[in-house]
Amino acid sequence: MPAPAKLHLRCPLVAHGDAAYADVRPMARADSLRLGELFYAAYVGTVDYEGESREDAAAAVEATFDGEYGEFMPSASMLAESAARIISASFVTKWQGQPLLAFAVTDPEHKGRGYSRRCTSAAMQALARSGYRELHLFVSATNTPALALYRKLGFGVASPAAASSGGSGG
Repeated sequence: MPAPAKLHLRCPLVAHGDAAYADVRPMARADSLRLGELFYAAYVGTVDYEGESREDAAAAVEATFDGEYGEFMPSASMLAESAARIISASFVTKWQGQPLLAFAVTDPEHKGRGYSRRCTSAAMQALARSGYRELHLFVSATNTPALALYRKLGFGVASPAAASSGGSGG
């Protein structure tokens, strides 16, 4: 089955005071193993799942840290934890010199509780404080929950995009 069409979205960034969330922090390479587990759990059964294994998910996390999807931006890549478990994460890289939300993933057991919104909002604030003016992402046109979240965060369609452009975005 062909991959779903992707939309290119972008959002202006505006710093708003200190928008800290107690359960959200920047991610680090030391989180890779737990992020790989989250990646796998988050994608299985979704419109973006293409049969990847747990090992493939772990490799995608390592590839992100290694810059395969653009230069990894650790100070803007956020994760949320609960009971020592990573339950949501927003990975930010550089794409064409601009920040790109390469991946946004949430554990299926924790969807609908605002974790992805908090991770992405914290990433947006970190980027705005660093002087960036926009955040871009690519999202499957059929990923209705992700599209609803991105609209609430202020994203709008920048341009239609081929599936191979940029990261998955969610």
